[in-house]
Amino acid sequence: MTLKETFDSAVFLLGAGASYEANCLISKAMLGKLHQAIIDIPQDHILYKDYKKAFIELYQFIRPSLSFQSDLRNIRSGGADLYSPNIEDYILIIRKIINKDYIIPEPLVGSWSERLMRLEIKYDNIFETYLNFIYEKVIEWITPTDNYKAAEELLAPFATLLKETNDEDYHINIFTLNYDLVFEKVFNKDSEFPVNTGFNSEGLWDAKWFDSEDAKINLSKIHGSLDWYLNEDDTCCLTNHEVAFNPLNPDERKPHIILGFEYKLFSVDPFFTLLQQFIQKLKASKLLIVIGYSFFDNYLNNIIIRHLNSNENGRVLIVDPYWSAKEKPEEEFLKYLRQIQADTSNMNMNNYTTLYSSRLQFYKNEKGLMSGAKNFYEDFIGDKCNKLISFQNQVNNESLEF
Repeated sequence: MTLKETFDSAVFLLGAGASYEANCLISKAMLGKLHQAIIDIPQDHILYKDYKKAFIELYQFIRPSLSFQSDLRNIRSGGADLYSPNIEDYILIIRKIINKDYIIPEPLVGSWSERLMRLEIKYDNIFETYLNFIYEKVIEWITPTDNYKAAEELLAPFATLLKETNDEDYHINIFTLNYDLVFEKVFNKDSEFPVNTGFNSEGLWDAKWFDSEDAKINLSKIHGSLDWYLNEDDTCCLTNHEVAFNPLNPDERKPHIILGFEYKLFSVDPFFTLLQQFIQKLKASKLLIVIGYSFFDNYLNNIIIRHLNSNENGRVLIVDPYWSAKEKPEEEFLKYLRQIQADTSNMNMNNYTTLYSSRLQFYKNEKGLMSGAKNFYEDFIGDKCNKLISFQNQVNNESLEF
């Protein structure tokens, strides 16, 4: 089995856990750090010095409401610890406060909290300013401070593969939900651009740019990227992969990312085209490799479940140390997935809930090391993908002993 055949029949899907070992925080951990970040605002900060007290009051007011919401969802779903608040939930609440007059007619809910109204009167643009502060912190928390050294170690097997097989014809199709610049910063430097994100050399979105001869990795960022920004109706990308955000002038532009929105299924490009490409690549593949994804995006789960149930040769390999440590990961994962998909609190019409355990496999490191992204890459991408090729052959033969 050649590398082209291997990667043509495999699709990677990365969640936040895939960047954890590159020193990028996951959204739950971000919310845990937010309170201290507010406390640490310098008294002479050029933008936020006059808002520090208001930010603390807002945090203390909003944070308990999220805990209440999560507890209620856990009770109704039957999952003891299924839901826990994260930074995206928190930002969603702030967006709803900003747009409160357009969400629910006031006669149905009475007046909004007097505390919020007092803050709004006392502090100019308090909620928009608070949102700018949180954006700055989110960017900080997914931008490694070690000059991407840990990211280089994480992705070293990919670097070795590209170096040793530069003359071979193949493309690795990686779809990611992450905004971070881990892949871009590690690979796209020194006038080499082996990672292609769908933007041309001038930073303009062009879906036809994928599968170019100069790149080996198609990196499709389904939820956007820190180096994307909106220019009127066009999404552009900074060609040096810098963050599209000026902390001293946050209203100038912000990264074009799906962060803190209730619905993540967007019908504008690049988001719409990238999702269509994910569906098309899935249809042409036999193996979906899911790394560090929590399965909390119902729309994405529906696509995956439908693909696996309609494709008798379809398999998913899940890379997540939480599940690999379970005695019966298939049984517990399917219960977990059903609870997420059956939850109606997000007001979805309905979601697919049935997935057969025969479609599932869970990566477990044979040496007893943590079964996360780093060790998976070493096992399956290292040694010119010999283990991935072997696993693909097992999938083709329907002999799935791991």
